[in-house]
Amino acid sequence: MATVSILLTAVLMTAAFWLLFSRQEANELKTLAQTVSNIYDKDNLEPVKMAFSDGDARLTIILSDGTVVYDSQTKASDLPSHKDRPEFLQALEEGSGSSSRMSATLNTNTCYYAVKTYDGNVLRVSKTYDSIVYVFVRILPVIAAVVAAVIAVCIILSRIAAKNIIQPIENMSQNLEDTPYEELEPIVKTINSQQKEIKKQVRKLQLERDKINTLIQNMSEGFILIDMDKKVLMSNNSANKLVGADVTKTDGKGLLEYSRNETVIECIDSALNGTAMSGDISINGRVLQIITNPVYSNKKQNGVICIIIDVSEKKKAEKMRREFTANVTHELKTPLTSISGYAEIIASGLARPDDVQGFARRIHKESGRLLTLIGDIIKLSQLDETLSEEEYVSFDIAGVANEVAEDLRTNALKHEVTISTQTQKAVMKGNRNQFYELIYNLCDNAIRYNRPGGSVKITVEKNDEHCIIKVSDTGIGIPAKHHKRIFERFYRVDKSRSKETGGTGLGLAIVKHITERHGGSISVESGQDGTTFTVVF
Repeated sequence: MATVSILLTAVLMTAAFWLLFSRQEANELKTLAQTVSNIYDKDNLEPVKMAFSDGDARLTIILSDGTVVYDSQTKASDLPSHKDRPEFLQALEEGSGSSSRMSATLNTNTCYYAVKTYDGNVLRVSKTYDSIVYVFVRILPVIAAVVAAVIAVCIILSRIAAKNIIQPIENMSQNLEDTPYEELEPIVKTINSQQKEIKKQVRKLQLERDKINTLIQNMSEGFILIDMDKKVLMSNNSANKLVGADVTKTDGKGLLEYSRNETVIECIDSALNGTAMSGDISINGRVLQIITNPVYSNKKQNGVICIIIDVSEKKKAEKMRREFTANVTHELKTPLTSISGYAEIIASGLARPDDVQGFARRIHKESGRLLTLIGDIIKLSQLDETLSEEEYVSFDIAGVANEVAEDLRTNALKHEVTISTQTQKAVMKGNRNQFYELIYNLCDNAIRYNRPGGSVKITVEKNDEHCIIKVSDTGIGIPAKHHKRIFERFYRVDKSRSKETGGTGLGLAIVKHITERHGGSISVESGQDGTTFTVVF
């Protein structure tokens, strides 16, 4: 702006000065011409010539026909006729005339003024001067210097001014409430409104992200997110524990640093190629199911999600279910085969009359065993169901223990075994019938596998934190190698003795199931002097 202003000013001022100068020159020539005409004498031209001997002005004397008879700067004979010069023609008609033009003789801008003399000739006075362009060019270096100086000053001043203007605006970043200029208030209001909305959205996104992170980190299943470069972007605690990765820092690790399991790598490689895959692996004695799926965004694959599920209990349950089914089939088949065989002998008439009663007793015995077995199986299936709120009641375990002892007293006497209780009041909440079944099965086993003249003792104790039930006997004992398996379904330490005593192999399995269902634990201590089962709630 400063440069344009200076240039325009220079051009306009030059033009103005040039016009003023040309007018001044014209007036001076007019005065000079009139003065010369006053001293003009055609017979004596010396005074006139002397007036122009040293000056810048030029004198030309022209006859009425246009012939030049004298010129102070050029030989008259070399000059052409001036009869067509406008100032000459004007002087002949009006007595005086003037004009300005480029001189063909001197090749410069020239101002002319002509006066008609008393003898009919014409005196013409002229003076050369520079053109406006020439004048401007001459002052151009000065203009350039001024422009440079002004630009330098303008740069300094504009930077200072800009800094002073912008500084309050920059300070607004710290405090938008303090608006330095009224013109900015609408913008500030808009920014404040947008900031509030952005902060609201950021908080919302942060909450959503925290929720997702919390859910992922607290998943029992393992979760791993992997990018296309096989780098672990995210993994939760479950995945780290299941895979056995270093839990100090997993994010950003390469896949091989995170896990070297071939199945894991194979599944992830398959998903990286766009194909979902799953497989089972065994790590640290646990069976894990690996599920990998490719992740897409805008139809472009960005990575892989890997889910790791601990299916150890599921596999164990499936195995137990298969074993249970096989055992149930076997256990049911044995008494049914006996019943069917004896019944077939009787029905065919092959049995002697004296043997029929014995066969009937065996059929009755086997059917009773069958009913007992079916009853235990039904109990186990019922224990797999979740307890309802109605089944949880407050009761005294001591009362249940005394009831069991009274109900088994006859059976104990039959086996020449004494049964006694030592109890203190211990009230808790649970399913009373199942606690009865628990104590009954422990006592029934204690009587069944006892020695003649032996004893069974039921003890109920209570402290500040636990209710403790103990069933002790003086029986044959259980070898230590069987302690871990005696709670398995259909497991028998001595199969021949179990058949003699009518055991089904499900009693202790029922006991453990009831104990775990009520949040308790069971342990066994056994030796040559007998066995003690301890149940703690």
